[in-house]
Amino acid sequence: MRLLFATAALALSSLPLAAHALDGITDPQGDFLATFAGSAASADLDVLSASVFYNPNTDLFTLTATMDGLIGSTATGFYVWGVNRGAGTAGFASLGLNGVRFDRVIILRPDGSGTVPGVGALPSGSVTISGKTITGVISGSLLTSTGFTNKLDYTFNLWPRDGAFTGNAAISDFAPNNANFTATAVPEPGTAALGVLGLASLLAWRRRQSNS
Repeated sequence: MRLLFATAALALSSLPLAAHALDGITDPQGDFLATFAGSAASADLDVLSASVFYNPNTDLFTLTATMDGLIGSTATGFYVWGVNRGAGTAGFASLGLNGVRFDRVIILRPDGSGTVPGVGALPSGSVTISGKTITGVISGSLLTSTGFTNKLDYTFNLWPRDGAFTGNAAISDFAPNNANFTATAVPEPGTAALGVLGLASLLAWRRRQSNS
């Protein structure tokens, strides 16, 4: 039984932390940039949380973000994800944001379309909307490395934009504010199943101990 307990603990420790997997990064409410020319009423352009998941088995990235308002409330709004694949530069250094580094961008739109500029449009169904949350699924083949050997080393930043304006005045928010964040690995099915089995065994053992 001790061996089973140890196996379960080992299996669980190999899985991503739930808080990390679910929360990714969070961003303060109402922190519109002072340089944003749009309206502070555009709550759908105010990031509250964002996460990126990468599945090495399918070579798919899943980018998901939740805003403070319903997606599409701002008719001219859209969402730009910056990706640093290894050669990212500080494209917003003029704003004092040296930590936001990228060498490719992904654009997700409230109408369900998406593009990777310089590469092409995302396949139909790649972008989904659910209330205040917008999600995009991106093939890793569209994000070839520019230096990082492992795609889990790629880093990300999200900046919503109001297309009614141009340049930096269109950007409402950066998430994170002056940094990038990494993706969370999606566990292999076998590893996830082992974790669930280990957890079930652990709970059953604890019940027997409490009843003895």
